[in-house]
Amino acid sequence: MGFQPPPWASQPSRVSSIEVVQDGRKQESVPVDIKAFYVFGREPTTDFVLPGPGASRTHAALVHHEDGKAYLIDLQSTHGTFIRDRRIPPNKPTLLTDSTVITFGSSQHKYIFRGETTGSKRKAEAAIATDSNMQQKQTVRASHLLVKHKDVRRPSSWKEPQVTRSKEEALAKIQHFQQQLTSGQADFASLASRESHCSSAKRGGDLGEFGPGQMQKAFEEATYALKVGEMSGPVFTDSGVHLILRTA
Repeated sequence: MGFQPPPWASQPSRVSSIEVVQDGRKQESVPVDIKAFYVFGREPTTDFVLPGPGASRTHAALVHHEDGKAYLIDLQSTHGTFIRDRRIPPNKPTLLTDSTVITFGSSQHKYIFRGETTGSKRKAEAAIATDSNMQQKQTVRASHLLVKHKDVRRPSSWKEPQVTRSKEEALAKIQHFQQQLTSGQADFASLASRESHCSSAKRGGDLGEFGPGQMQKAFEEATYALKVGEMSGPVFTDSGVHLILRTA
């Protein structure tokens, strides 16, 4: 996508989402608490594909800070990024608070940030970013297939407004998908696009590149342990149960 996150970007520590509103009606609610940053733009590879001619290819980015806060950065867009109808300066992180209304260019769509305002950060997972060994690691690229269960941080997704399955049932689904993939009955991108509970499903599960400290600890460790082209077994995080395919 071309966006290089700032050095303070970190795996999210609080539950957050973006509500997409058109003509006063909520179209969808998309979690933005799985990875360190999310890009908005007209490019189909961005996390949020913006409609209309006023959108730049990579228009803006939502970035989670290691201190638990979230910021919006305009990426020198042609027609601007607006918070509460005020244009924000390019390349300058602007703090997002719960219920912040965001618009891009002349688009009639509104994007409302929803984020926890209380609660502590996950225990020292952010500290992984300062570990000297981790800092020496290169960035990786991976795709994943996520199945949620009722005990995750956010038991809802684009596939299911309310997730009611147990953790054991989620694992059974993941194991079934794993069998399909290892036997050649399905390819990863196609299966993820149909079955993954993550918004990355629209990109065949692709999460793009990420580095140390930008994903949940268990997810990061599993990804770095894989060789390029290798798929993990079931991986458990606060978001659910994953299959991970390292792609670079």
